[in-house]
Amino acid sequence: MKFLQVLKKNSIVAVIAFVSALLVVNVALIFYNKKIIVKNSETMHESEVIISRSDQLVNYFLHNFDLAVRGYFITKKPEMFGPAEEAAGRIDRNFNILREGLVKQGYDVGPLDGLHNTYKEYAEFILEMKRMVDIDSMATFRNMLAEDRGLKVYLQWNEINTKIVAFEGQIKTTAEEEYQAAVNNNLYLQAFILLIGLPTLGYVVYKIRNDNRSRSTLLIELDQNNRKYVFNPGTDQTITDPKKVIESSIVNLQQASEFIESISQGKYGIEWNGLNDENEPLNETNLAGRLTNMRDQLKQMKREEERRLWTNEGLTKFSETVRNHQNNLSELSQEVIRFLTRYMQAQQGGLFVIKEDEQKPYLELAACYAFDRRKFIERRIEIGVGMIGQAYLEGQTTMLTKLPQGYTYITSGMGEATPGCLLIVPMKYNDKTEAIIELASLEKFDDHQIQFLEKAGEFVASALQAVRTTDKMQSLLEASQRQAEEMRSTEEEMRQNLEELQATQEEMVRKQKELDRVREEEAERAKKVAESNRQATTKIIEKLKATEEELRRLKAGQ
Repeated sequence: MKFLQVLKKNSIVAVIAFVSALLVVNVALIFYNKKIIVKNSETMHESEVIISRSDQLVNYFLHNFDLAVRGYFITKKPEMFGPAEEAAGRIDRNFNILREGLVKQGYDVGPLDGLHNTYKEYAEFILEMKRMVDIDSMATFRNMLAEDRGLKVYLQWNEINTKIVAFEGQIKTTAEEEYQAAVNNNLYLQAFILLIGLPTLGYVVYKIRNDNRSRSTLLIELDQNNRKYVFNPGTDQTITDPKKVIESSIVNLQQASEFIESISQGKYGIEWNGLNDENEPLNETNLAGRLTNMRDQLKQMKREEERRLWTNEGLTKFSETVRNHQNNLSELSQEVIRFLTRYMQAQQGGLFVIKEDEQKPYLELAACYAFDRRKFIERRIEIGVGMIGQAYLEGQTTMLTKLPQGYTYITSGMGEATPGCLLIVPMKYNDKTEAIIELASLEKFDDHQIQFLEKAGEFVASALQAVRTTDKMQSLLEASQRQAEEMRSTEEEMRQNLEELQATQEEMVRKQKELDRVREEEAERAKKVAESNRQATTKIIEKLKATEEELRRLKAGQ
């Protein structure tokens, strides 16, 4: 009972299995019969070949021998004897083919070997007859011709050929009977399959029609679930072709699999085929919408991670560049503008450093990269003048996507182009602007690029402050060294003045003694000398006092 229930439930499978078994048997018998047919066809063909080869021993070889030798005897033309030579060269090949075919069929080829030798001897005999003609030994030739060896060869061949033909005829008859039997078996088998298959086919058609109705219901539910849980194209639900419904479901699942695989490999540019603005609201909660949302989130995360890595890598390389050139303002400025312009993928850049002139600050173009020098002939910008000077006052980043006419040009060997974006960033450290960088690009700068440039500006501003501090300390050190040198020079001058004063005093004492001796005789002269000495002394004392005062002032300043 249980078996009958299982059989009824799986009737289509059982019928198909039965028909399949019949078809398998049919195919097996067809192949078997085909093998028999092919085998017997080959056997018949081999028999025909053997009979043909045997007939050639007379029709080709004997005829060529006889006709060639007679023609040569009459004409003595070498071409007349050519068929005989050609036939003599093919005797072995023909007999070998004939022998192989008979051996394959189980025929005793002993008599055929004797016939082979007879033919070879007859070929040599024909060649000997040709030689007799060549030497004009006609009597010998006629005697050899009178022997009529060709008839003897023919009689021996006829005896053997009769047996071969009879043997091959029996083989062909048997093969033809087996061939026809195999063909008849195929016809009977096809008729049997037809008688069994038609009722079976009718039952299968009946079951299929019932199953199709059930399948249509399932397909409607499948399509509804496919739209609800996988992807809804937004079209009307029309179940006219079950194959299309199944293919659509399979395609959606394959697309979901490929979508997930692409996302897992980091290929976030993949799109869900068929998803558009019109049907997007219908796919917010199904698999297509959720996978698309996940792709967008992962794409954003990857973009942010790439930008973070780009920023960190750039800051690392940039800080190393700044550190390697922080002792020289000119080299630092040039390397900074070169690195930032290239890393930001800009086409043009300039670095403006704050300077002071008589306590009045201004901006000076310290370095540039592919810059339009016509714009800054004097290389100096006053504070508050133009966008560079205004950016210094405001201390805020400025980005322009519509540049003023003639503001700047990006030049190359092919011509000039107006930049599509201009970025001006103050470089600040401890809220103090030390420099302004200006970059021009054909493309608009992204937010992460602007943030990177602002962070890089802190490194530059810090380095510029350090360079300025170092320069100021160097200037103070040089001024101190100059003052010390001046003090050493002043001390040397004072020492010389003291020596001169001492010598003058000694000279005065000497003269005073001399005056005392001649005071009476030259009173008038002594008076004049005394007055002169007094005045000289006064000047020396004043000079000494001035020197001492200058020395005290220098020591106080030190």
